[in-house]
Amino acid sequence: MDLVLIGALLLLVNVVLSILIALIIVNKLYISKKFSKEKDFHFYNDLFSWEVFFFIIAFENLIKILSVSLPLDIVVYDFLLRIRILLLFFPFWNKIIHLEKVMNKITYERHHFAGIIPFIIVLLLSFTGLPDIILLYFLIMTSFIPYLLFLILLKNTGTPNQKSLKVVSGVILIGLGIIFRPELFSINLMNITSPTILIIGTVLIFNSFRKEIFV
Repeated sequence: MDLVLIGALLLLVNVVLSILIALIIVNKLYISKKFSKEKDFHFYNDLFSWEVFFFIIAFENLIKILSVSLPLDIVVYDFLLRIRILLLFFPFWNKIIHLEKVMNKITYERHHFAGIIPFIIVLLLSFTGLPDIILLYFLIMTSFIPYLLFLILLKNTGTPNQKSLKVVSGVILIGLGIIFRPELFSINLMNITSPTILIIGTVLIFNSFRKEIFV
């Protein structure tokens, strides 16, 4: 079994984990309605933002699996790679908007307008001729790193230190799994290391709020 296939299987594990976590949140917010905006405003929105986060990560991972599993020509493969990179702008930007709401820097009603900003940026970037590696680092610098800095530096989010440590560690691992891509760096070992640290990051983030949703 070669490293590419092992990597695809590991990514599939992360897809299943991410979708499962997102569906658990969907159940708690909309089906069982254990949490509501009226009673648990900030936690409700935190879970909602993680729901969106994990659905997008799962979708991006799934496109990656299809890219390496199907007999695609180089043009289609490069096109899907570009879509994957552009998709990754949204999970972290969505979390930034949530933190803005927690700090009361942006009203709940106005956050929908703030969500239009990354969409416009990504739409414009999709028409540029920037190389994929430059595009990836641009998105990392404008979404992943700002969100990480928000998590580390902000003191008024009401998040316990232990939970904050798990979230920061999980976000860092997911960010590293996104950055160190075998298709961009041509290092075979990254076929395994990248999805592995994605899985660990996913588990850490889920563990940060697991007890609260199953209590």
